Amino acid sequence: MLFMRTLTEKCLAPKYLGKTRRYRLTRGDGGLVFTGTLLSYHNHADEKDAPEYPGVCHMVTLALFRTRKGRFLVYYLVDYPEDEHISGQHQYVRVLPDFAAVERFVGAMTYVNVAGFRTKVLGEASTRLKSGA
Repeated sequence: MLFMRTLTEKCLAPKYLGKTRRYRLTRGDGGLVFTGTLLSYHNHADEKDAPEYPGVCHMVTLALFRTRKGRFLVYYLVDYPEDEHISGQHQYVRVLPDFAAVERFVGAMTYVNVAGFRTKVLGEASTRLKSGA
């Protein structure tokens, strides 16, 4: 019997797009484990000539999954500048009932660099859903 390893946020790669796998995503001091299909993702570090954002809150990673139960999971990492309230990278997860809710949620994000993430992730996910992934 073949056992597939559990994937983490460091495993977000083109070879897993559209494939159902088990994921363990870091969230604070713990993690979130689920089985789902990676619909789309974007990493700031993967951009050619990715601009730096010193002192500005910006998105680092945005990934969209469809869980085995048919819900949509949005996973995103945000890098905060150092101040007295919050600093460093923080991971967030949002589970939504349908793709329209995902579009509203991601569309409402206001991070300085979210436009490129929004366009790529929602476009790829929409195409993948229409093709029946």
